[in-house]
Amino acid sequence: MSNRYPLPNNNDATIDTPINIEQSPRRKHATHSILGWLLLCTIITSSLNIFTGHHNVRILRDRHWRNYEHNHEAPHVQQREIETTLVDRATDDTVYNGEYIAQLLRGEKQLSNTATQRLKYKPGSIPMISAESLQYCYIDMNRYEHHFLKRSLTLVSSAKHHKLIYRNVPKSASSSARAAMEDIFGGEDSRHSTSYLKRVVQEESYDLVSFIREPLNRFYSSYDESYFRFGPWFGDGPLVAKRPNVKRGYIENKHKVDQYPYLYDGMETLKDFQQYYCPQELLNNGNVNKCQTADTVDDGELTGRFEQFVRDYNGLNPFDVHLHLQVTFLSDSETGEPLPITQLYNASQAESGWEEIANGKDVEVPEDGMTHGRKSPRRFNVNLVSDATKRKICQILALDYCCLNLELPAACKEGWDKEEDGVYCAMERKDVDDRGSSLKIHPWSDP
Repeated sequence: MSNRYPLPNNNDATIDTPINIEQSPRRKHATHSILGWLLLCTIITSSLNIFTGHHNVRILRDRHWRNYEHNHEAPHVQQREIETTLVDRATDDTVYNGEYIAQLLRGEKQLSNTATQRLKYKPGSIPMISAESLQYCYIDMNRYEHHFLKRSLTLVSSAKHHKLIYRNVPKSASSSARAAMEDIFGGEDSRHSTSYLKRVVQEESYDLVSFIREPLNRFYSSYDESYFRFGPWFGDGPLVAKRPNVKRGYIENKHKVDQYPYLYDGMETLKDFQQYYCPQELLNNGNVNKCQTADTVDDGELTGRFEQFVRDYNGLNPFDVHLHLQVTFLSDSETGEPLPITQLYNASQAESGWEEIANGKDVEVPEDGMTHGRKSPRRFNVNLVSDATKRKICQILALDYCCLNLELPAACKEGWDKEEDGVYCAMERKDVDDRGSSLKIHPWSDP
C-alpha cells in the first residue's frame, strides 16, 4: 500500500513515488516534526474557530438585545426614527401628528437636514394652549394687511396695581371684558409698544390676557354687526348722530360694501331691514326695541344674501373692523409679531374666565356678578346656512384656526374629504425680519 503525498522542491521525485515506511532516523525525525506542526496548526485553527464563533454569537445576541430595547424599552426612539424617515419622503399629501409638530416647535425634536421643511397638520391637533401656539404664528403682512389697524401702539386696558393688562378682540366678549377691567380691577385704557408689553410681562411678571371665540360663530356675529353698521340707514341718521368715530368709519369704508350691491337691495331705512327679521307683532305694537333680542323670523332672504357675500368675499379686504381676524388683534400691527399674551380665555365662558383672573390676583368679584355685554341673536337665520358656506368661511378664517390651535367645526372637518375644501395648517422655517429664522405655523393655503 502506498501513501501519495506531494514532495515540493524535490526534482527527483514525482507525485507517484512511493514512500517507504521503513525510513532512516533522519527521515523519521523530519516526519515527526511535520506531524507535530500539522497537529499544532489544527489545534490553533480549531481554537480560532471556537473563539470566532463565540464572538459572532455575542455580536448577534447584543444586536438582538439592542433591537429589543429599541422596540420595547424605548418606543420613543423608534418613533423618532420613523418620523424622520417619513419626513424625508414626505409629500404634500402627508398629514402629521400634532404631537410631533409640537415637539418640533418646542425644540424637543429636530428635523433632519434632508427633511421636507413644510409639514402639514390639522387645526387644533397640537397639544398646546392657544396662548402658546400664538407665539409660533406667522402672518404674511402683505396678504393680511387690511386686517390690521395701522397704529404704532397697541390699545389695551391696564390695571397696574394688579399687574394686569387686557387686549381687546371685538366680538369676543369684549364688552363684558372692558366692563370687568374697569369695575373689578380699576383698569384704564392706554396705548403701548410691543417692546413695552414684552418688558412688563417678562421682567415685571405682568399678565397680558384676552378672550377668543370659536371663529365660525364669531364670523356670524361679526357679519351681523357689520351688516347693521353699513346699512343705508346708518350713514346720516340718528344712530350715528352722537357717535362721530362710528360715522367716520362708515364714510371711510362704505366703498368696500358697494362691491356687494345685493346686500341692501330693496332697503333704505332701518324699518325696511326690520321687516326681514323682527316678529310682526312687535312691529305692529311699536315694540321695535325688542327686535334686538327676539329670535329672527328670517325665512332665508337675509341668509341668502349672507351666503352670496361669503361666496364673493376673498377674506382679505374686510369692510368693517369686526370682520378682522382675531389673531391680528393679538399681534403687532406693524410687524405681525405676536403680542406676549400669557393667557387666552374662552369668550363663551367669559364670566368664569374673569373669576379665574380675579382669584389669581386676590380680587373679589362683586356679589351681583359681572356686567354682561350684548347678547343678541343673529338677524339672519344661522340654521339655514349650508355646509358648503361654512367650509368657505373656515377657509377664510384659517389663520385663526391654525395660530390659535382651534379645532374645526364638524361641517369644516368634512372638507378633509373634499380636496378643494380642506383646511390644514403648515409648519415651516421662516425668516422674520431681524428676529432671525425659526419654525412658524400658518395656514397651509391662505385665502
